[in-house]
Amino acid sequence: MIKLLRMAVFLLVLSAEVYLIVALGDRFNPANHFSYFTVLSNVFVGVVALLGVFSPVSAQIRGAAVLYMTTTGIVYALLLRGVDVQTPAYANWVLHVVVPILVVVEWLLAPERTTRAWIWLAFPLAYLTYTLVRGPIVDWYPYPFLDPRQHGYGEVLLSCVFVAVIIAALAYAVSWIGTKLAQRSSAVLSHNQGQ
Repeated sequence: MIKLLRMAVFLLVLSAEVYLIVALGDRFNPANHFSYFTVLSNVFVGVVALLGVFSPVSAQIRGAAVLYMTTTGIVYALLLRGVDVQTPAYANWVLHVVVPILVVVEWLLAPERTTRAWIWLAFPLAYLTYTLVRGPIVDWYPYPFLDPRQHGYGEVLLSCVFVAVIIAALAYAVSWIGTKLAQRSSAVLSHNQGQ
């Protein structure tokens, strides 16, 4: 069941990415495409899911994947739903909604103990730095809430703080829930073996 779910995640990410690239055609810009947090987190999750079909993946890596996809889903729902980010409908739905839900379900069905969840925050911080440094150079930003050209850096800062609070809370939640569920599963297994 878990391996099938992981394979489904991989195939959905792959299909959405291929569809997106084909649908955009000449408008496809690889540098900009791989500057979206959504794309990077989905590609990461797709690789982690595929690896998990064939061999165990560390709990820390899986936890990070869950955090990034949950962030993708929540930020999309709160800040980007209805905003034209030039993503074809199928890819938009799969990458922002379907895959985040499936990744959370997979984590709940196969939870693991994790430690040092704060390490997971390094990637979003590096991504933010990259985006804000690259943006003025190429005159392009992947998301409206990171674009200072209309409302200035003050509004971008507020958006970043808002998203940072969400990501930090989610990192704690993913780690705590995974650890608690893993402990419960372990206790049930021990109890059953003792009978």
